[in-house]
Amino acid sequence: MSDLLFVYGTLRKGNSNKMAEYLSVHAEFLTEGWFQGHMYQISYYPGVIASDDINDRAYGELYRLIDPETALAILDDYEECSAQHAQPAEYKRITTPISTMDGNIFEQVWIYLYQWPITDKLLIKEGDFMKLLVES
Repeated sequence: MSDLLFVYGTLRKGNSNKMAEYLSVHAEFLTEGWFQGHMYQISYYPGVIASDDINDRAYGELYRLIDPETALAILDDYEECSAQHAQPAEYKRITTPISTMDGNIFEQVWIYLYQWPITDKLLIKEGDFMKLLVES
């Protein structure tokens, strides 16, 4: 099981919520990076979907989980995609390559991808949820 996690929304540094605090204690921040995808404003939080265009980037942070099995179970509950939640869930957790800002690629990184319709959702063109929060 991979111990790497990529977060792009409310779990990033600078957010003050219970799960961001949990992550700051139970994971080690490694670096900033990006996923090849589009980011949308879903509500007070974003969602990311994959893209085939290498120029599409969703920015976030890469973490190493101290106890991946426990942390991912807790995060699955937070993201409401564990088995106890109605399916299809709003998010699904998959492993994917993540690129770092200095050009390295981590091949097996967990990410929560959005899987509900995006037709009425606002595209976050810069692909950075934290910049959107600062501008609001």
